[in-house]
Amino acid sequence: MNDPMNAEDEIVDLDTCSKRKSILIAVAITAVLGFVPYSYPLLCGHFFLGGFAAAGHFAKLHRITISFGRGAKMGSLSAFLGMAVAFPIVFAFPLLNTSEEAWQEMADSLSQSFYERGQPEAVEVIQKALPPENIGFVVFSLFILLSVFAVLLGALGGGLGASLFKKGPQAL
Repeated sequence: MNDPMNAEDEIVDLDTCSKRKSILIAVAITAVLGFVPYSYPLLCGHFFLGGFAAAGHFAKLHRITISFGRGAKMGSLSAFLGMAVAFPIVFAFPLLNTSEEAWQEMADSLSQSFYERGQPEAVEVIQKALPPENIGFVVFSLFILLSVFAVLLGALGGGLGASLFKKGPQAL
């Protein structure tokens, strides 16, 4: 007689469960949503969704329960890789191929908007930080910033995905 409670108490060896498919699906979700213009102003929600998808798909596919920490690891990896796929196309190539005139026009427009809001300190920072010769530094800084967001939000999404998708025995 099989007792369903004993199946829940069973421990599954994760070495027998491949994470590749779940991570690839989550990377694709994160990257595709990274091309949506409003995903970044909306608190980079696509990083969270990618992490959530990685852990949730993995638990559902293998019918196991994974820990918050394991889900967080899968989520942060998936979100970071998804960001790394989308970043060159969404940010790096367009910014690095911006003419000096267009870059200066963008910096002036940004400065003007802060000046109109009564924030002259921000105008000084923008004028010092955004000269055309700093485009490479801006791209690098943006990559680092988005990497941090991807890892943190992906970990949060993965951990929550692992907590919500409890399917079967606990995985080691």
